[in-house]
Parts: sequence; structure tokens; C-alpha cells
Amino acid sequence: MNGSVAEFELHGVVHLVRPTGRRARDLEELRLGIAETPARSLFCHTRQCQLRDPAGAELPPDDFSAWVNGVVQDRETAERLSFVGLNRGGSAEEEREALLEVLGQVPEAARQTRDTPVEGAFVFLTVESVPLPTGVVARSGLELLEALIEAEASVWFYHLTEQLWFPEGRSILEWLFDRGDDQIGLWLREDAGAGLPIETMRRRLLRRWRRSRLGRRLGEAAAVPEDQRREAGRAAVARFVRRIKKPETSS
Repeated sequence: MNGSVAEFELHGVVHLVRPTGRRARDLEELRLGIAETPARSLFCHTRQCQLRDPAGAELPPDDFSAWVNGVVQDRETAERLSFVGLNRGGSAEEEREALLEVLGQVPEAARQTRDTPVEGAFVFLTVESVPLPTGVVARSGLELLEALIEAEASVWFYHLTEQLWFPEGRSILEWLFDRGDDQIGLWLREDAGAGLPIETMRRRLLRRWRRSRLGRRLGEAAAVPEDQRREAGRAAVARFVRRIKKPETSS
């Protein structure tokens, strides 16, 4: 990625998934696994679900809470684990601590009593990320915004989810703030921390952009002298009348 403040190239990403070799058959083994699994494994199980279902009406559940709810059938603990995943502002280690706190509040005996059959064990996975340059380079906040609106889901995921967990080089938010495009940066930062599906973030960004453009147009119109506004209004009415009369004239 170009380190210059002058431009920013968008990247997508693909993930190479592999098992870590660790499994969990009850909540205690899940707790121990979360405590020791690499950050990339936590990322796979708590964040990658956003990319797997980018167009859902709601963010899909993380792998930990889905397993606890569906296999262990401890719905209360699953709900609390899921709530941890909705807090998108923390780091990998902060998320690990929050997950361990939830599981640590389950009595030790209860963590070990609801074991699952071998085929129902939780399989810890990890991912290797391969960033892919899109060839789309933005030189202003407006160009970046327009490119994001058209970009694939993996571009959103890489820049607004993955890079916030694994900082490498200048992030998309840092680039915007460094350039002084604070409004677009604030929009993206808010959406990135809100735990939203990718397509919902895209729609929200488009709506905000349209509203800001409408606000600018209204402000510009208010600054025009009244006689010019009246003249522009008469010209618009005249054009409308000509369009109405034209079919009659040609018949």
C-alpha cells in the first residue's frame, strides 16, 4: 500500500483457513482454548462471520456463541458471548479477556457437565490473510467514498474490520483524517464500530453522502440573491411549459 498521504489504494482480501489442531467438547475446554489460541484464530471466529454473510439484515453470530447456543444449548451464555462480539471497538486481546470473563462466570462444574459428542466438538480454526490490490486509487476523500460505494464486500471488510484488528501501514481512517476529510472518516469510524453487516454500512454511507450533497445544494441556493432565484425559477417554469407543449406542436 502506498505510504503517501496523497493517495490511497483500496485492497480486498482472501483468507486461507486451516484448523489449529485444538477442539473443545464443553465450556471449560472452550475457555481454555480461547485463552491460548492465537489472535488470528480469535479473528476467524469472531470477525470473519461479517464477511461470510455481508448482506444479512443483522450481523451473523460469531462462531463461539453459535456453538454454545446450538450444540451446548446454553442460551444464556451464548447470548452473553454474542454481546461481546457486538463491541467492535476493542483489540484482539480485549476481546479475549471479555470472552474469558463471560465463560469464567459460569460455575466450573457447569462448564464441564454439558459435554458434546466427538462429532459436535468445536474446532478451532485460524486464517492467513492475503491482501489483493484492486487497482483503485483514491486521491481525495470524495474519490475514496465513491470507490467504496462500488467496492466488493472484501474491500470493506479488509479496511474497516481486519486492519483495525491488525494495524499495518496507514489505515483508511488515518489517511482520511491526515488529509482533513474528517466527516467521511467519522462516518466510517462510526459504522466500523457499530457491528453492522457490510451492505448495511454501504447503504448508510450512501445515504449520508446524498444528504450532505443536498445540504450543500440548499446552502448554495440560499446564498444566491433573490432576484437571481426568481429568474432561475421563471426559466425552470418556461422549460417545463415547453416540454409540455412540444408534443402538441409536433402533432
